[in-house]
Amino acid sequence: MSVRFFYVDESHDKDKFCISAIAIRHSHWHDCFKQVRAHRERLKEDYGIFLRKEIHAYKFLGGRGRIAPNTITKWQRSRIYNGLLELVASLPHVMIFNVCLDKADHSDPHMVAWDRLINRIERTLLEMERMELPKRKQVLGRARQKMAPDDVEFFERCILDYKARAFIISDQGRELEIERALRKMHVFNPIPSRFGAWNTGSKTKSITVDHIVEDPVFKKSERSYFIQLADCVVHALLKRETPPTSRVLKYGIDKMFDNNLQGVCYKRASQSDPLGIVRQ
Repeated sequence: MSVRFFYVDESHDKDKFCISAIAIRHSHWHDCFKQVRAHRERLKEDYGIFLRKEIHAYKFLGGRGRIAPNTITKWQRSRIYNGLLELVASLPHVMIFNVCLDKADHSDPHMVAWDRLINRIERTLLEMERMELPKRKQVLGRARQKMAPDDVEFFERCILDYKARAFIISDQGRELEIERALRKMHVFNPIPSRFGAWNTGSKTKSITVDHIVEDPVFKKSERSYFIQLADCVVHALLKRETPPTSRVLKYGIDKMFDNNLQGVCYKRASQSDPLGIVRQ
């Protein structure tokens, strides 16, 4: 069983709605947490930033909130923020999923963005299984020729028991609607064909969400370092996608997403975007 935790947060302005998810494999979670914790401890040593104080990107970059005993300048905050994005990119085997929608194109961009994210997670894990299982069967076939029957039976159970699964952890907001939408997608999830119609002739096909387990867990971002990092990621995405203000230009915030995160963006989430950002 391979489980990935998806830490999700959203950011938006009058024109764009963005949502980002940081995906961490269960086997690497403790290493990731230790790395994030160590980074926060260094921020405390260098700047006095309280370990339990939430770093909310918008407020942090704007100079709001008492996050340390002493004043931290906006320039310093921008460098700290850039360092947090570098931290995300350095986490072992991390993947980032991103959605950015034009609000004018959707009556409810918030829920549409969640729909797009959930479907991309589902399709990604399904593809992982399709790619992984044939390789495992090949290994098993070679092993059968050299192993004792009892060992083969044990090895077969281990190597073929591969199921990619996802568990979603998100900042709070519209919890009931998101939960209901995901439950519905477990049963009925109509997906339009990219080519106008599926091989059945129908324009849509129900591809149920089978790889996301349980309802999403919603937590206050102040209680999760990983959700705070997801907030940093999605804020950088929003600033990439919107006309920069003078402050954003001054500190280079509009360039931070590409400079730090393009290497860990899951590009196969959207073939029409070089960073895999879902836009439709």
